[in-house]
Amino acid sequence: MKASLLCLATVLSAGISLNAAEVTTIYTPAEDFDAVFRAQSPPQTYEGTAPFGTTAPPNGSYTVPQGQAFDPNAGGGNLYGAPSGAYDPFLTPGAGGDPYGGQSMPGYSGAVNGPQPYRFGWSSRYQFGFMPKSRTYVAPTGAPGGNFSQIETDIDLNYKTPMQNGWIFGFSPEFDYRGWDGPQTVSLPGKGFRFGTDFELSTPANGLWSVQLGFTPSVGSDFSKSLSSDAWMFDARAVLFFRPSETWMFAAGAAYWDRVGDYIIPYAGVVWTPNDLWEVRAMFPKARVSRFLGGMGGKSVWLYGSFEYDIEAYQVERVGVAGRDQVEFKDYVMMLGIRSDNGCRSIFLEAGGVVKREADFKSGGGFDIKDGFITRFGVQF
Repeated sequence: MKASLLCLATVLSAGISLNAAEVTTIYTPAEDFDAVFRAQSPPQTYEGTAPFGTTAPPNGSYTVPQGQAFDPNAGGGNLYGAPSGAYDPFLTPGAGGDPYGGQSMPGYSGAVNGPQPYRFGWSSRYQFGFMPKSRTYVAPTGAPGGNFSQIETDIDLNYKTPMQNGWIFGFSPEFDYRGWDGPQTVSLPGKGFRFGTDFELSTPANGLWSVQLGFTPSVGSDFSKSLSSDAWMFDARAVLFFRPSETWMFAAGAAYWDRVGDYIIPYAGVVWTPNDLWEVRAMFPKARVSRFLGGMGGKSVWLYGSFEYDIEAYQVERVGVAGRDQVEFKDYVMMLGIRSDNGCRSIFLEAGGVVKREADFKSGGGFDIKDGFITRFGVQF
């Protein structure tokens, strides 16, 4: 299985073009499958700043520098002309029309939570989380194992570029840190590290159909001993998207997760965008319901609830266990959060519960962690 995934990495790295000028505005169908904040959409990408507002300039009129006629959406109109009266896309979402000409961009729903333009070039995100102490129970007897807590840090860089064949190539170097405290009666090191890179090929979501292919090699370990094959993990995914209308989008696909065990999970679901304020992403392994609150302090603000299923694994050295072992954490996370976006920076804060959490060792045994609280904070540039 791992040999075939290495072949997929070779395919993903072929045919890259760095000439972004050959492609205009290209949209991504589902931010949930991108390497961004958990349960977050990437920040909007603007190709220029439109000089308009809800009030006239001091001289009472708008002028046209050099008589330039330009309309990025409809091909006509004026970039510097006055917009529709009293129209503000943040204070009155969905009101009025296209401030440039009245036609929608091909493949763009016009909703605040709809498809976003691809952000070509580099971006970065930083996420921090904390799970306070919860009681544990040693498997399979259920005996008390003491308390367990975790702090987490996730740092990703992301690069996307168009290719000559029209596809989009992206890769994301990733670093994750986990700090563990406890359980007192189970041998577990105090930390784990993960270094990986996600490679992605996708087609623009400007039509009915689009596809996304991904391959993620990584190494997870406490680095107490030399790395074995248990430290190396190779994940892959393939997702097909179908958008028959501005309101509905369907996704069908699967992912392979290489952990203590081998997992095939569905990457599928439905996205419903009934209007410019609400979006429902009934997806697996990540789902989200978002409500646009409006513009506050020069930023667009969203309230959201999310659900996520995740599995992590690390090679570890354990006292009393010969050689190197591997630990695997499974959990379900449900969050309520708020996110703000000013076009250049996106910030989120969320809190909720982590349930059905368990740790399993490759050598046998493990422990269950009582349902508890979790909070996360993150920023993306």
